[in-house]
Amino acid sequence: MPDSTEYLSNERVREILHWVIATFVVTGRPVGSKRIARHSMEQLSAATVRNIMADLEEMGYLHQPHASAGRVPTDKAYRFYVDYLMKRRDLSHRERNLIDRDLRLDDNAEHLMARTSKILSRVSKNVGIVVSPPISRVALEYIHFSKLTDNRILVILVSRSGIVQNRIIHCSEDISQNELDQAARYIVANFKDRTLIEIRNQILKMIQSERALYDRFMQQVITLSTQAFSDTGNGMDAEVYLDGASNLIKTPEFSDINKMKLLFETIEQKNRLAALISRCIEGDTQEVKITIGAENALPGIEDCTLITSRYIVDEKTHGSLGILGPTRMEYARAISLVDYVARLFGRVLETGN
Repeated sequence: MPDSTEYLSNERVREILHWVIATFVVTGRPVGSKRIARHSMEQLSAATVRNIMADLEEMGYLHQPHASAGRVPTDKAYRFYVDYLMKRRDLSHRERNLIDRDLRLDDNAEHLMARTSKILSRVSKNVGIVVSPPISRVALEYIHFSKLTDNRILVILVSRSGIVQNRIIHCSEDISQNELDQAARYIVANFKDRTLIEIRNQILKMIQSERALYDRFMQQVITLSTQAFSDTGNGMDAEVYLDGASNLIKTPEFSDINKMKLLFETIEQKNRLAALISRCIEGDTQEVKITIGAENALPGIEDCTLITSRYIVDEKTHGSLGILGPTRMEYARAISLVDYVARLFGRVLETGN
């Protein structure tokens, strides 16, 4: 078997692999050597193409479903295509206009995130996913405590970008609604525009102060803040907005009912999906990340590609979005779509238009 690095540096080999992938993406059917030979710029014979395809299969870039069939790309082929062969394709003027028209902040942030997942789904014909910034990592705008029964307290957190999260906390002592209101006013007055992690760290310092030891009000503030601003540390407090799972039913890759069932079970586990996407976009850049097939760590999506990007609201507030679809997808267009939506979505959340 020839050395794969040297072999794939050959333009003829690259052209054949590119045409196999491009043809399979469009047709969804195994690609034969005769079809590729017709597209060859060098007017190669079918026998020459067949030999090269056989070499690529031996190297793990192509797969032959059965002896009389053509070849289909493997995850390894898609990875090589994305890294070395693909040329970025801009969205059409019509697609950009459609996205620009729908991505306007005319309601609250949650509605916008849900609508954005629909836009990603509709334009890509795959699953659109938007993950909110973890509430623990966004800048605080407003907080409200509402007294419930059994020493339970409803906490309403509103971020500077309009993201809202409700959570229930428990206090061992009975705190009146008036005291809760005073505590909320104190927190907003002293900690507004700080992230919840920054607030929590400041609260930990306050615990050491002499005033906190003897001042009942400060003890209440510390007690409420410690629970209200608790952080799981893994993004589990982020919300996941997902749309278009039904698009996958139409694809031949998921015609097998058991495979489809496992896929849908995985998609429904939104916390695990959010954690996977967070790992994909680790780092400070807004670069689009592509994980293909078995590169995905979750069971049920081994036959899928996940294309994700960070969106940036401000220097403190980051979230993520992307699309999930079969590995047989139009990568150049999908990557441009995710990149365009992520950049526009962050600006809309930041500026409100």
